[in-house]
Amino acid sequence: MDVLIAIDAPNLLNEKAFIKHLKKEGLEHLMEEEGMVFSGKSSTPVMNTRAFILEVVKRALEKSPAKFCNMVCVIGENEMESYGFDLKTMEFKELK
Repeated sequence: MDVLIAIDAPNLLNEKAFIKHLKKEGLEHLMEEEGMVFSGKSSTPVMNTRAFILEVVKRALEKSPAKFCNMVCVIGENEMESYGFDLKTMEFKELK
């Protein structure tokens, strides 16, 4: 299934390192889109794909911190999901 991720993380300490980590994990940076938009393919169940995305972006933020990070992702035909990164717990929380 197709995966699309849009990330809003202004003032990254090192945007190149952030993007490089996501690419290393198999996500393609869509240069023609404004901001940081990535796409990929997944053959695992939605829950596993979601966990993978959250972990990969979390690790990228460890390599290049930002003042805040919000993310929207679409996994296959499922509804769009929004997450915000909690700097205190260093975890993503779903935004409703």
